[in-house]
Amino acid sequence: MATILAVLCSGRRKGYTSSLLAAAVEGMQRVEGVGVEVVRLHDFKFGPCTSCFTCIRDENHRCIQPDCFGEQGRGELAVKVRQAHGLFIADAVHHWGPTAMCHLFIERLYPFLWSGELDGMPFASVSCATNQGMQRLANAEICKWAFAYGMRYIGGLPVHAAYWERAVEEAKELGQRLAEAARIDEREGRRPHGGDEARWRAYRGQPWEVLEPYLDNLTHGTFDLSASLPATALREGTFQRPEAVALLQQVVPALEKALTAYRAGDEEAAIHHLVQASAFWTHATWKEFLEEQAIHASAPAVYRPLPEAIQGVPGR
Repeated sequence: MATILAVLCSGRRKGYTSSLLAAAVEGMQRVEGVGVEVVRLHDFKFGPCTSCFTCIRDENHRCIQPDCFGEQGRGELAVKVRQAHGLFIADAVHHWGPTAMCHLFIERLYPFLWSGELDGMPFASVSCATNQGMQRLANAEICKWAFAYGMRYIGGLPVHAAYWERAVEEAKELGQRLAEAARIDEREGRRPHGGDEARWRAYRGQPWEVLEPYLDNLTHGTFDLSASLPATALREGTFQRPEAVALLQQVVPALEKALTAYRAGDEEAAIHHLVQASAFWTHATWKEFLEEQAIHASAPAVYRPLPEAIQGVPGR
């Protein structure tokens, strides 16, 4: 039987958010062969990631913290996530964004980033607001987090109490779609995206798309190559390690091609070149700032693999 882990992040047991979760669960239960486990995060005790990086160095990529997300992967919530075929998050909107508990839950999934176990997991969420709302901002933020883990995004539902009855029916429909995807996950096995480029394309048209935010980040909001982090670092000699410098030299031409394609309105080409630039940049910064100074380990194989064309970079 396929299992969906339905997570309530709100502290209120009987509120708008929990009612939407109940509606989503009703939709999930329409699909034969699917079981649903509802967990209320406030019933569990776990804290933030401590940045010990053990989950990166550990070949099994498990957390060692003594709580329900740790215990070398034996923590109750860690086991529930690992055994699930689909994940649903029901969250309230706090301060125009996701709740602290929602963020904490996502943060403690960190070991799964290095194991790759969530790549392709069916995922859906609901963000419920009253007052001024900003449910769309919260929904987009959760979508961004799902993207980071490579989860298969089924949908996100931004809800304001002002259109409650419609939202309840939409939650049921979303729950059913997630259950159908979870059933496939259980029958056919996890279907990873097959690399960053496929993942970036899969999130086009979703509440959070990676192309513009990533270009904005790399270029300090200028969308100009000369002002970008990689070009500036190369020009000013910020990177000192030979392996890192060799990788950094690959970033700039790839980023230039991405920016050119973006300005021309060619999103396909922009994504292709930006994925390459991103991989070079990730490994350059890892070599320069993390590998020996903080993590004491090379990047795990599943993390942002380098394009085949540059596997021969000196020192690799």
